[in-house]
Amino acid sequence: MDEEKRTYRARLDFLYQSIALYATTLVIYLVIRSIVAWHAFPTLWEDPLLLLLSAITLISVFALLYNLFMRRQIEVTPDALRFISRARERTISREEIAYVQLGPSRSRGRTRIRSVKIGLKKQRRPVRIRLSNFEHGRKLYADLRDWAGPLARLTPAGDARRTP
Repeated sequence: MDEEKRTYRARLDFLYQSIALYATTLVIYLVIRSIVAWHAFPTLWEDPLLLLLSAITLISVFALLYNLFMRRQIEVTPDALRFISRARERTISREEIAYVQLGPSRSRGRTRIRSVKIGLKKQRRPVRIRLSNFEHGRKLYADLRDWAGPLARLTPAGDARRTP
């Protein structure tokens, strides 16, 4: 890896997509409600579907604003990893690391999510990075693999632990 730092920001596109989907559904529902016998529907504030769609849309907007405000990112520098957000910054130097496990992680079902586990010498639980949560996940994976060097352990795809 070269001598520069590389920054990877948290992905927010799923929040934009969910807001667009919920808002579109809300508008379509209101249009259908206004065209089709509007007197057959309950009043605007007593309509549970309207309230549910509005609540989901508002929660998605607040989640997007929160994540935009926090500005989470990972910086990969030649000698350390930095996890940065507006509230906190954590730096993990190469000397603190016992191992870096690269490979797929299995969640419930058949979905494979590529993740990286970083085991620290002074901490019992490893630091987990879900690569799909960051922009340019494949490039981040390659940078972490190069950064880890001899500390890296690759997990074969078929060797992932299964949950009962």
